[in-house]
Amino acid sequence: MSTISVNLPDAVMSEIAERAQKNGFSDVSEFVSQMIAKISDRQKQVEALAIEGINSGPSEPWNGAEIEAIRESLRSKHGS
Repeated sequence: MSTISVNLPDAVMSEIAERAQKNGFSDVSEFVSQMIAKISDRQKQVEALAIEGINSGPSEPWNGAEIEAIRESLRSKHGS
């Protein structure tokens, strides 16, 4: 296993330590490693979805009703 050193502002380090503790990690290093792994996995998912979209064929522009339906769906899910 490799090791890196990272300098963080005290406020950021405190936040990371707090999150690590709240999420049951034994230490900050374990928490940060897990977060980096999750970010990497998510990036792979996003790239796969982008490729799927590109390979799905030509796109067609959305009309106003479709855009408004998307906005309403997002509002109902996330508030606003």
